Amino acid sequence: MHLFPKHLSDKIGFESIREATLKKAQSEMARHQIKTMMPFSDREVIERRLQQTSEMMDLLLNDSAFPLRNLHDVRNYLEKARPENSIIPLEAFVKILELSITARVVKSYIDQRKEHYPALKKIAVGLIPLKDLEDTLQDVLTDNGELRSDASPKLQSIRNNINKRKNDLRTTINRVMGRLSKQGMTSDEGATIRSGRMVIPVQAEYKRKVQGFVHDVSSSGQTVYLEPVEALEINNEIRQLESEEKQEIERILRELTTHVRKDRNSIRQNLETVTTFDIISAKAQLSIDLDGFVPVISETSHLYLREAYNPLLLLKNFQLPKEQQEEVVPLNLELTEDERCLVITGPNAGGKSVALKTLGLCSMMIQSGFAIPARDSSEIPIFNSIFVDMGDDQSIENDLSTFSSRLDWMKHTLDNANENSLVLIDEAAAGTDPEEGGALFQSLIEILMERKSKTLVTTHHGSLKVFAHDHEHAVNGSMEFDQDTLSPTYRFKKGVPGSSYAFEIAERMQLQNKLLSRSRTLLGEAKSDMETLITDLESKTQEAEELKKKYDQLKSKTERERHRFEEKCSAIEKEKEQIREKALKEAKEIMDSANQKIEDAVQRIVEKGEKDDETIKEARKEVASHRKKISSDLQELEEEQEQYQDSAEQPEVGDLVRLKDANTTGELKEVNGNKAVISAGGLRVKTKYKKLVKVEDASDRQHKKQKVKVNFEGGNRFKMVKPQLSIRGMRGDAAMKEVQRYIDDAVAAGRSDVQIIHGKGEGILKKLVHEYLNERKEVEGYEIAPISQGGAGCTIVKFK
Repeated sequence: MHLFPKHLSDKIGFESIREATLKKAQSEMARHQIKTMMPFSDREVIERRLQQTSEMMDLLLNDSAFPLRNLHDVRNYLEKARPENSIIPLEAFVKILELSITARVVKSYIDQRKEHYPALKKIAVGLIPLKDLEDTLQDVLTDNGELRSDASPKLQSIRNNINKRKNDLRTTINRVMGRLSKQGMTSDEGATIRSGRMVIPVQAEYKRKVQGFVHDVSSSGQTVYLEPVEALEINNEIRQLESEEKQEIERILRELTTHVRKDRNSIRQNLETVTTFDIISAKAQLSIDLDGFVPVISETSHLYLREAYNPLLLLKNFQLPKEQQEEVVPLNLELTEDERCLVITGPNAGGKSVALKTLGLCSMMIQSGFAIPARDSSEIPIFNSIFVDMGDDQSIENDLSTFSSRLDWMKHTLDNANENSLVLIDEAAAGTDPEEGGALFQSLIEILMERKSKTLVTTHHGSLKVFAHDHEHAVNGSMEFDQDTLSPTYRFKKGVPGSSYAFEIAERMQLQNKLLSRSRTLLGEAKSDMETLITDLESKTQEAEELKKKYDQLKSKTERERHRFEEKCSAIEKEKEQIREKALKEAKEIMDSANQKIEDAVQRIVEKGEKDDETIKEARKEVASHRKKISSDLQELEEEQEQYQDSAEQPEVGDLVRLKDANTTGELKEVNGNKAVISAGGLRVKTKYKKLVKVEDASDRQHKKQKVKVNFEGGNRFKMVKPQLSIRGMRGDAAMKEVQRYIDDAVAAGRSDVQIIHGKGEGILKKLVHEYLNERKEVEGYEIAPISQGGAGCTIVKFK
């Protein structure tokens, strides 16, 4: 990827991202690669890296601990093991063993979860289990990394003999010490070691009375350290045995080195693969800290940042106590494929430069395999080059002024920019004559737009505002300014140019009216009018946004009330039908019983010989009529309940349809693209077309139009909404589905508050719940429950 100028990473803040990632890495190999990490421009590579990071984030958040540890850099040992008969030190085998165990365990961990983490599985294929090497090293190494005495029969024999002769030596020394002590020839310090041999301290005046060899003299000269002649032979034997031990150890290490040499390529491949996992893990950990998501990678030049936070501001907050942290305002910015240039205007310190840096840094992070602190519905194109003109690049060494350095940057950009370039220009036309500078940068922007480069510019120059307004491929934007407090809100607005608010701020600073009046005169009436127009427009825009906010709240409240009404109607209808059905069944039972009694009476009449055929016929006819009426009513009720069946056909206007998520049926009145309107229970309900299914009606169309009814299957489920929902121990996705369903039910049931029990743990579920609650307009607020109600493990949700 082509980046210019060379210190662009510092300007944008990508260097800080690298430094933060370094702290997450375990191995020196990973840290070395992260230090030199740069964005990719190949789509396939970028998408693969992003999938790896996304899967690692899921693994770290929702799965058991990832067994990535003991990532020793053994490359130097592998190089030393190359020559035949070479020997590498004992600590090398300890590190190679631990690395081999890690490679095997990581491979097993990923293989057991390969369906969940396919991208990580492809990396784990590169891990080669070296069980034979592991077994060999574990047979000769202790848990402390020392060579076991039973590493070979010969070594065990030698060490046993050494221990035996050392015991003999201690016995001999103690015997001699006891004898000399009785004679008053020794000092009080006891036997010690000098030059690797056991000696006894003898007072200097008696050294000639004791047979042996002097190895050392004390600093005062009053004590000599003497090896008695009785211990000489034993010490010599021990020395000989230690020499044999050293030779046997060298033989064993040479044999182990030969084994390592055979597996050298596999060990190196394992090292490279676990280093890759270390880098991915470091990126994922930082992405989690930033509450990152992987956005959509645009197939075109469409650019959409939704609630994108500047990563550097978030990192800065992490280092501060909570009470000192500053609010970070997210950036919402969209440029269509045809909108090739955005000119951002507004007051100083209003967030214009931060907006540029946020886009530039998020682009570099995405193309380096990081998730970004923005919603996953964001969409970012892939750039093969980024050019940034930001800050003072004055160079004493090259004798370049600030403006000269900007011209040098301009030349390089024009020589290299193309349709896949991102160009960020901060304070365009600054540092030189305003009119000339404005014309120069306007010409630059025109050329960049011809090449279809994505260009973002911040400026105070009115000419560029007009240019952005008039050009078909350019658009104005501004950073919002609160005119009541004369302070920035740091919220971006597209389509409206901003004012510098120089006079308004000066008035607030109580500059003299004479000075301000003269300044406006010098500025010129036309430009002053334009600035006033922009200010008024921004004020009206803010008012409109406040009205829209109130409208949305009112609409949300209305929707809740409508939902409650539908539920009540549904419950009443269901209760009504149940009562009617029960009554008809009871009537049928009564008629059946009555019929039986009449039949019994007729039978008795016949048996007694009292024949009155007409009377009998009338009685039977009346009973049959009643029975037919009741059976007909029951049949009609059953047909009504069974007439609404889902159909595989696409619903059309006039069809009877069912709303999937509400189990409500009605007549489809309108279809407009992906939107639809149905009539249910006398109400017009707007919904998405894809949420509708056609239902088959056993009766005729006229009957269907007259009897639009509610499907009562589960229609009263909101009546029994519990005051608490527990999601403790659940995984993130499953937990949030339960939370969404529960909140929907609670809102529909009209509850004023509920409790969600997520547990304390690492706080992951609590974080997900709070994020979701922030997105629900029906939620008035939420808070951690008091200690008596669960404390940090429970959140109380209050509805509007």
